[in-house]
Amino acid sequence: MSNNQEFPLQNKQAAITVNGVHTEILLTGYADKIFVIITQYGKIGSLIQTTLDISPQLAMNPSAVPTTSHFLMGESTGEQSDLYILYSTSILQAIGAMNPHEKRPLLLGIALKPLEDMSARKQVFHQIIDQIMANRVW
Repeated sequence: MSNNQEFPLQNKQAAITVNGVHTEILLTGYADKIFVIITQYGKIGSLIQTTLDISPQLAMNPSAVPTTSHFLMGESTGEQSDLYILYSTSILQAIGAMNPHEKRPLLLGIALKPLEDMSARKQVFHQIIDQIMANRVW
């Protein structure tokens, strides 16, 4: 479909190199969800749904709204899964801070190569989050 009115989803896509690894990011704004894919494998990987427990506009600190996350597919235990929950929560909280009226849940597909070095993990995390915030669909 070439006419955007026939297919009214807002999409953004980015490809970046983080810590020497090609990383693809796809964002789609659906009427009922925000869908984000972050992959270094060319696959969706784990699928996580994260919801806001309260509206950001009601929170004392809109960038730290409580959330609830559930793995829909993929391993839900282990160090990498904890990191994936951090990504999902951080993305949704950042969206809420940017737009306090946003209430849609986040559906995150994520497949990242494991990193042992904590400094590298932080650097990768910040580069990916910054790229997502620069390509928003909310």
